[in-house]
Amino acid sequence: MLSSNKNAMFRYRRTLMITALLLFLLIFATPRLLDRCFPLDLQRYQQHSLLITDRNGEWLRWYLSPDQTWRLPLQQNQLPNDYLMLLINYEDRRFYQHSGIDYRAVMRAVGQNLTRGRIVSGASTLSMQTARLLMPHSRGWSGKFTELFRAWQLEHHFSKAQILQMYMQLAPMGGNLEGVSSAAYYYFNKPADKLSLAEAAWLVSLPQSPYYYHPLRYPQRAKQARDRVLQRALEAKLISPAQYQSAVSQAVEIQATAFPLIAPHFSDQKRHQHRKQADEQAVIKTSLHKPLQVELEKLLQRSLYNRHPNSNLAAAIMDNHSGEYLAYVGSADFFSQARSGQVDMLQAVRSPGSALKPFITLFAFDWLNYQPATLIQDTPITADSYQPTNYDGHYQGEISLATALVRSRNVPAVRLLRMINPFRFNHHLQQQGLTLYYPPNAQPNLAVALGGVGIKGSQLLQLYRTLANCAYQNSVEEKTASNRSPRLATAQSCWQVSEILQQSQDQNGRIFWGKEPVAFKTGTAYGWRDQWLFAYTKQYSLVLWSGRADGKFAEQRASAEDLIPLLRNVLNLLPNPPRSYTPPSYPLTIRSGSLPTHLQRVNEQSIANPQRASGRSTQSAVSAAHLPLSINTPLHNSQLEFPQARDLSLQISGGKPPYLWFLNDNLIEQGFQTRYLLPINGNGSYRLVVVDSNGDSVQSDFRIRFVAAPQSTPNRAKIIPATATEPATSASAD
Repeated sequence: MLSSNKNAMFRYRRTLMITALLLFLLIFATPRLLDRCFPLDLQRYQQHSLLITDRNGEWLRWYLSPDQTWRLPLQQNQLPNDYLMLLINYEDRRFYQHSGIDYRAVMRAVGQNLTRGRIVSGASTLSMQTARLLMPHSRGWSGKFTELFRAWQLEHHFSKAQILQMYMQLAPMGGNLEGVSSAAYYYFNKPADKLSLAEAAWLVSLPQSPYYYHPLRYPQRAKQARDRVLQRALEAKLISPAQYQSAVSQAVEIQATAFPLIAPHFSDQKRHQHRKQADEQAVIKTSLHKPLQVELEKLLQRSLYNRHPNSNLAAAIMDNHSGEYLAYVGSADFFSQARSGQVDMLQAVRSPGSALKPFITLFAFDWLNYQPATLIQDTPITADSYQPTNYDGHYQGEISLATALVRSRNVPAVRLLRMINPFRFNHHLQQQGLTLYYPPNAQPNLAVALGGVGIKGSQLLQLYRTLANCAYQNSVEEKTASNRSPRLATAQSCWQVSEILQQSQDQNGRIFWGKEPVAFKTGTAYGWRDQWLFAYTKQYSLVLWSGRADGKFAEQRASAEDLIPLLRNVLNLLPNPPRSYTPPSYPLTIRSGSLPTHLQRVNEQSIANPQRASGRSTQSAVSAAHLPLSINTPLHNSQLEFPQARDLSLQISGGKPPYLWFLNDNLIEQGFQTRYLLPINGNGSYRLVVVDSNGDSVQSDFRIRFVAAPQSTPNRAKIIPATATEPATSASAD
């Protein structure tokens, strides 16, 4: 008998332990195991719309989420108080007490449904609703159990505030609208935290049936649903009777507001950068100033009325100090197919016309020491195969460089470009960030002066901004000069060009922004396909473009001077025009007409004969072109020792001229010569790279060292192979 009792007690304890273990597995272990096997899918929550704003956070453009929904993100610090209070009171009063499943509500709902014989009440919490929004499922029993499990997962992994944030971002609001932010903007044109009590109450009721409670379809139903939300808030003493009466007395009125589409091309650029960076941020703040952007768009749209149906306009305004865009219009009519409005004309490769002429003159001042008063021939070019003509078909004889630039004469510009060398001109502009696009197999040539090359308007605007900062000696130039490519030119040369461009005018005279004269240059491409106007003041740089985006011959034969009236209107949009103007101060000698003899006229005879400059006959030059490019001296990985400072002869052979010579990544020579004398006055490490016109390159790394020499030692270099143990020296001569 005693043995039987012991066995029964043992079985009882074993059963109790197994039951406890099963309960533990059911309550604690199983959910966690399922949580690891079936994690939450947050993809719908993470696939939000992308917002582009201006510098002050004003909305410019919204993009649909990847699943084509207007799902505007809502941050925790942006949760609207009235909406939040009404939502929790109406949907889930015990939201902060339960852990995803409200067991009291479950028992109440079961009792009511059994008593009535039908479903009259539910027990869905906000956590369960959020789980259903994140991962939609069937309405059956299996779906309900899945919903309970997902609600537990949400409570296990996220805070209450985060769960509310998910619900308020995913709640259906009609059509492809989701979330309170999207609904607040679309229905009431305001942020969610600015909703009135009545508006917030209607948005609380709307997710229950967005179609059934839509005020444009069923206004009475919408009002009744809203008033039920307000009634419950009154019963819970969350609002006063006065607030209740004021809210229910208002009609449910909405006026659909389209999502903003401001600066579409600029927004697309930022969105593209955003995607390349794989950044999941929901808001991208840009440098644009929305009021200025909107006014510029309106101005260009009005200006299209009198233009050809296939023509278009583009413009941009840039801050000189920061280099940031304040306004950017890639196309004045974004939705026009006839005008190719989807094409961003400031990023398209187009002909600049005469817009590069100021930089040809600038380099003539900076590299050749010519002055505005230097004379140049405006006469036909007959000696070369390239024989350009002036726009008007006339020639003015001998004129100053200032006159040639302000009147945009073609022939003088070509003569100057020949003097400074198209290859060198091209290379220096490339260093400044302006890419020049040539036809296939073409090289830099004299046609560049007249627009025979492709550019992007946005890049050329940056170059004009550099010219403005150089001329006015804006502090940004001083801070960044050592951190970027070689400077554009000397400040005096930049100011000389700017002072000339300030004299540009139309039939109404010169252009001013307030009291400050505006420097500007126009450019018209062949066939009137592109008309450009680049202008700058001390504070701003801007670009205007007109023409045909499709590249076809323009039927309206208008030069870029037709953009000058538009320039005046754009300048009127800029804030705070200066009430006074003081030009930069430079030495008076650069303004004098009394020039040295060799600077009084452009001496085209000083251009060295290419073959003569190379020191070889035509026959030898041709034969050398078939030999591989090589550096004869100094030899690669060599160390040269000198007793004193001297010139080092750098020599090359072979390849196809003209050549580009780079020393420590700096261009030191360009042309047909095969020998260059390099002044040496200190120890240093050097890298010589030579590139020929075929694109072939060779390199020689060498070192210079000065040593004390005995009196009997002749003054010649001693070549020693460089070794890995040799101490490193500076990249430039000490």
